[in-house]
Amino acid sequence: MELSERKKEILKSVIDAYILTGEPVGSKFVAQNLKKPCSSATIRNEMSDLEELGLLEQPHTSAGRIPTGRGYRMYVDSLMEEYRLSFEETLILNALLSEAERDREKGIADMTRLLAKMTDYCVVTFSKENTGTIERFEGVYIHPRSFLLVMITSSGRAITKQMKNSFPIPAEGVEFLIEVLNDHLAKKELGGVTIERMAALENSLGEYRGLISVILQVIYDVMAEIGKTAVKTAGVSNLFRYPEFHDPDHARVLLSQLEDEDGLIARFAQDPAPSLQVHIGTGEKGLDGASFVSCPFRIGKRRGGVVCILGPRRMNYAKAMARLEYVAKQISAVHGFEPTLPMIETRNDNE
Repeated sequence: MELSERKKEILKSVIDAYILTGEPVGSKFVAQNLKKPCSSATIRNEMSDLEELGLLEQPHTSAGRIPTGRGYRMYVDSLMEEYRLSFEETLILNALLSEAERDREKGIADMTRLLAKMTDYCVVTFSKENTGTIERFEGVYIHPRSFLLVMITSSGRAITKQMKNSFPIPAEGVEFLIEVLNDHLAKKELGGVTIERMAALENSLGEYRGLISVILQVIYDVMAEIGKTAVKTAGVSNLFRYPEFHDPDHARVLLSQLEDEDGLIARFAQDPAPSLQVHIGTGEKGLDGASFVSCPFRIGKRRGGVVCILGPRRMNYAKAMARLEYVAKQISAVHGFEPTLPMIETRNDNE
């Protein structure tokens, strides 16, 4: 929809003020902040027009106006001013990113906590080794009925499982088993272990083929584990500083949904957008009542994730977007990947 410049300025003024205070905004306040002088009566008329267009609403007859979901969408798409990170912010974030490069797990956890502290919102990070593989197998002979199967993953992690044999195997037999596993299964993705490959593995094992079902079950369990999405959450208590989340029923539903890791993964990380995304909540209970800004990132060739900043509908979108996009791009650029330019999207807007 096309708005006059004055209507755009009034809408922006109302939303800027509402994000800052959380209080309905009246014509008197708007009149004091317009670039060109305008009477309160004219402003009231313009605000009424914006209300008819579904961009503002009036919670009470005598109150000022507040934005609707559509109003926020227009604000995010074309009205809000770009936020530039300060020199201090970039120093802090760069120090954190250096830590993330050295220690992935600790770095992502620290990044989640710092973003929550910097934004005063809740931050949820999803990190995953998208195509986890076992890079090599090693074995440690214990006695004829047992050996240790050591699996070195593509992230450098060593996972050890004790194998108990139904028949005795000598030390050289364990060495032979490990050699066959490396030939047939090392550096293969879970989907790449086909029936033909398993048949070839069984043939290669010869007299030890009786162990194939037990070994494959252990390997499948490990590969499923290293492909899991890890969820880290910080700043949940920040949300309850905002009146929007003070309602006990609303808070209960929100907490329940934030504790449901599978639900969070399905909602935010199952099929993430390829670039920065802004979702404006409907005002309903739980996560539907929250807005979020999310952005994908990569660490290394095979590892990726998504960072989400969750807050009230009146969150400071400009700051959240600037900080989040900087972090995601810097992490990804270290390893040659960079998200595309921001894609702004609003969903579940029933206003």
